[in-house]
Amino acid sequence: MRNYILNLLIFLPSVLIGQIDHWETVVYEDDTWRYLIPSASVNATWTNVSFNDASWNVGSGGFGYGDGDDNTTFGSTIACYQRTTFTIVDKNVIDQIVLNIDYDDAFVAYINGFEIGRSNITSAGQPAFDQLSDGQHEAQMYQGGAPDQIVLDNATIQSLLNNGSNVLCVQTHNATAGSSDMTSRVWLHAAITNNSNDYGSTPPWFNPPLTFSDSNLPIIVINTAGGQSVPDDPKIDATMGI
Repeated sequence: MRNYILNLLIFLPSVLIGQIDHWETVVYEDDTWRYLIPSASVNATWTNVSFNDASWNVGSGGFGYGDGDDNTTFGSTIACYQRTTFTIVDKNVIDQIVLNIDYDDAFVAYINGFEIGRSNITSAGQPAFDQLSDGQHEAQMYQGGAPDQIVLDNATIQSLLNNGSNVLCVQTHNATAGSSDMTSRVWLHAAITNNSNDYGSTPPWFNPPLTFSDSNLPIIVINTAGGQSVPDDPKIDATMGI
């Protein structure tokens, strides 16, 4: 009986979880971005779609130095600001948005001028161009780890996204002015509720967020990195929700 119950719990989520048809990637790490290494205060409107970034540098993400995980490198700095525009065909068929970010040492991310997440820099509002992070945080992906994940629900998507042009902005901050490394690697993924294919394929490491619906039984969901099977040995990375 025990094995029967465990199997039931594992397979129930496939019929109970969501109405998502598939996931696609809207913004890739190595897309073309505008970026700025600031030496003075930056106009607070830099996160808006209408901001004129023509004077900023152009480069392929990710950005940083020191760890060998960057497509665009620069010298030691406290902060890096980056912007990229993306097009949404129909926001009504997007159920969730996931921002994946690998960073060193802190970040704040925005879509269309609204903050969607931050880590390791807790002051309110946009951090100043010369503000240090609250502490050290090492990038994870170059050493075999996974990026951070920020999930936006449907209500947020409907109020935040535009059909047409949008902008994703990230400011990354170091813990010290002379830090030996910095990393900012960013992806944006969308959960699509129909069979349309307007964007790109997700990276092989991408794991959708755990999503649950109502059930009279406990539900256990385990997502392994890249959808790989679970061997007896060695151990592998996974996320689990109950």
